[in-house]
Amino acid sequence: MFRKRKLASVLVVVLALSSVLYGCGGNSGNGGSGSKDEKVTLNFIRWSNGPALDEEEKDKVKRFNDTHPNIQVKMTLLPWDETFKKIEMSLASNSPVDLFYWDVPAYAWYKKGLMKNLQPYFDRDLKMADYDEKLFEPFKFDGSNMYVAPENYQTLVLYYNKDMFDKAGVAYPSENWNWDDYLDAAKKLTIKDGDKTVQFGTTMSLGAWWGWMALSQEQGGALAPNIHDPEKLSFNTPETKNALQYLQDLIYKHHVAPDAAQASALGGDFLTGKIAMYVGGDWDLGSLKEKKDLNWGIATMPKWGDQRVVPYWMGGYAMTEKTKHPDQAWEFIKWTMTENQETLAKQQSWIPVNKTALSKVETPAWAPEGYQDSRFDWMKYGIIGDIYHLRWREAQDKAISPIVDQIFANKITVDDALKQMDDQVNEIISKK
Repeated sequence: MFRKRKLASVLVVVLALSSVLYGCGGNSGNGGSGSKDEKVTLNFIRWSNGPALDEEEKDKVKRFNDTHPNIQVKMTLLPWDETFKKIEMSLASNSPVDLFYWDVPAYAWYKKGLMKNLQPYFDRDLKMADYDEKLFEPFKFDGSNMYVAPENYQTLVLYYNKDMFDKAGVAYPSENWNWDDYLDAAKKLTIKDGDKTVQFGTTMSLGAWWGWMALSQEQGGALAPNIHDPEKLSFNTPETKNALQYLQDLIYKHHVAPDAAQASALGGDFLTGKIAMYVGGDWDLGSLKEKKDLNWGIATMPKWGDQRVVPYWMGGYAMTEKTKHPDQAWEFIKWTMTENQETLAKQQSWIPVNKTALSKVETPAWAPEGYQDSRFDWMKYGIIGDIYHLRWREAQDKAISPIVDQIFANKITVDDALKQMDDQVNEIISKK
């Protein structure tokens, strides 16, 4: 915290010298940022997560600003793609934003030296016994230092429409379900009116790369032995083939999931009440808990055979290397990892990283049965759901996404798609 400067001239001198000698308030090794009572505005950019979660973000910033009158965080909320374009433009200027919310595309900025090493701050101000350091390891991009400060965990869960299950006489999903059980239920929950399907058992929610990678991981598969700067990625493996073939078959073999045209005709996703179940992020809880006319349930992500591996991600904050206010930027980051953690626990939209706050999470009144197990048991078998590479975003945009789109449009076989991905992605990531 920042102390007010006294009027006595001798103390003015002492404080001025302290600023020069100790930089960001100690031995962190980062540059100073003005006097302790200086009023500072921090520019912070993050992407929008929809009305419910955005309101929680605005409330968080307001509570920090109200309790830190000398530090005012100015948050800009943007669509996901626009967020990273805006940050990139900022980083190319002489006055970059101070803070941004982390996601995988930002790894390229770490590789270019544009993100502050936060380890000195961690060492100085945080008690790491309050956190599960093993789960933080993926954010040690160089193997030793933290470059992102985790605020929350996120994971995948199974959502289902209880009314549809009841009407079809299908038992609700359980923690013992595997993907065969999922498919069997999806068939029973798909309803046709003549040639038109009016209710689908599931959706292509796992069509994103992190979704089908999770199914591959459950079989023991991996795109690379190391998620940090892999020299080669292996797509053409039995595990990844099984995963993508399973998902393509949901549409074109079993007809339990809509193709792109059918999904558009439905007018939306699970919230329309025309989809019986899907696997999605627990970040969807913010929208679902506001949907009063939808009788939904939640369960653990299915297993592949008898093996369950659930991916997790971390949401958190990064500080730009050129910020003019590292002290104050860290003060906000530290607050999100400490004082604000119990608020996260009460809000229930995100999973706190602080162990004490996590232990205080209670099942909220709006949550259905299965909430606790599906939301928190992943820590027993969780595996990070990311790949960190300078050219990973380029590989996604130019190769992975277009080829996977062809799979789910039934324009290419899974075998041919994986061969193309192997060739094209590895050509991209091998560029110097």
